[in-house]
Amino acid sequence: MAVDVVVVNYKTPDFLEGFCRSYDRHKFEGCTLTVVDVTLDSPYAQQIAENYDAEYVLFEENVGYARACNAGAFCGVNDVILLANADTLLTENFEACYKYLITPDQDFGILGPRQVDEFNRVTAGGIFGTETNIGQRGWNELDHGQYSDIRWDAKSVSGSLYFIKRSVWEELTQCQYMQEAYPGIEGAFIPTPHYYEETCCSYHARAHGYKIVFFGPAKMIHYWHKASDLGGWADRQSETSKAMMRSFLGSHNIPCE
Repeated sequence: MAVDVVVVNYKTPDFLEGFCRSYDRHKFEGCTLTVVDVTLDSPYAQQIAENYDAEYVLFEENVGYARACNAGAFCGVNDVILLANADTLLTENFEACYKYLITPDQDFGILGPRQVDEFNRVTAGGIFGTETNIGQRGWNELDHGQYSDIRWDAKSVSGSLYFIKRSVWEELTQCQYMQEAYPGIEGAFIPTPHYYEETCCSYHARAHGYKIVFFGPAKMIHYWHKASDLGGWADRQSETSKAMMRSFLGSHNIPCE
C-alpha cells in the first residue's frame, strides 16, 4: 500500500506550501495528503490544499497538534501514517522510510528519520536513554552524517515527522486504558495542549510490544519552532502535557520519565 500523510498548519502558509511541494515531489503511488488547519479564517491553507489535491480539515480554533493529528489520521486507509509539522520537508528518502517500517517479520511500530534545520544542525538524532531518563541525541550539532545509523532501541522519535503503522495506531487508539482515560478518542495521541503526545504514543507502542526505529539513513528537514515563539504559549504547555502523559502511562503501568 502506501502512506497517508497528515500535515498540521498553524499560521505558517509559506512553510505549508513548501511541505506540500516536497510531498508532491517525493510521493509514490497510493499516497494521500491531508492538511489539518488549526488557524481561524485561513483561506491560504485551504487553497494550498486544493492546489495539491489534498483533503482539507479545518478547526476554527487551535485544538493542539495531538487532536489535529488524530483527526487527520482518521481520514486515511493506507497501512502507514506520517504525521508532520508544516515546517518540515520530505526528501527522496520518503519511500525508504515507508519500506523499512513495513519490513516483513519485524515488530516495528514507529519510525523517525534523521532531521536537520536550515543550517544543517541536528533537530532529530533519535531519542534514547532509560525508561525514566530519555534525551535527544546530538541536538543542535552540525550534521556530518554521525547519526546515519539504524537503531531499533529508540525510546521515541521526533513528532515533527512521525511514521506509524496504521494497525499500531488503531490498536493503541482502541486500547482499553486509552478508551478509559479518553472515552471515544479517535486517535492514538493523547490530547495534550502541546508536546509529549508523540512521546506518550511511543511509550505506549513499546508497552504493546512494538519497536521504535530511528532511521538515520533518511535525512529530512525540520526548520523547527516556526509556528510558535520560543518561550511562548506553546512552550508553556510543556509541564501540563508531561503531567498528562505521566497520568495516562501510569494508569497503564508503563514507567516513564
